Amino acid sequence: MASGKTHDIINLAAFPVFVYYLKPESFVGFFAGYMIGTFFLSPDNDIFHSIPNKRWKFLRFIWKPYTILFSHRGLSHIPIIGMLLKLLYLLMWVFILLFILLSLLLIVMYVGNFTITIPVNIEKTPEEILKSALLSPFSISFLVGLFLSEIVHILTDIVYSSSKKLIKIYKSANISKNH
Repeated sequence: MASGKTHDIINLAAFPVFVYYLKPESFVGFFAGYMIGTFFLSPDNDIFHSIPNKRWKFLRFIWKPYTILFSHRGLSHIPIIGMLLKLLYLLMWVFILLFILLSLLLIVMYVGNFTITIPVNIEKTPEEILKSALLSPFSISFLVGLFLSEIVHILTDIVYSSSKKLIKIYKSANISKNH
């Protein structure tokens, strides 16, 4: 298996090629997705002591349950599925955080005996807002960047593992020839 630094170098080397040939509709979205996928949302998030997990610093603890749920080179190393699992996993943490914050807000409002009035004047439904946000050029380019960074990582693992096996076979064939 290639080291974390090797993955970073290969992913960074592949980036200009993707930008040149894909010409993403939103360069900023693609750049953000690709870099986040390379440095923070790697297939190696399933190893707690991996470099991508260490980059999360004080938030690293959120990956511990993920490493228990998913074995290394299991589902997290299947292109697209692995990234979708990581995104759903992070979304779960966002919902937990929102639940905690809303609960605290309700407690403060109850204890303080006050209400908050929020004027709502929405011309679009929440579904329309979500759909337009997810289908924006930025979002699509961001997701393409995430998925491509993951695919480069997985291809690097495949090439690295295959070459190690071939070298081992070659060496054992040469040893048996010489004896």
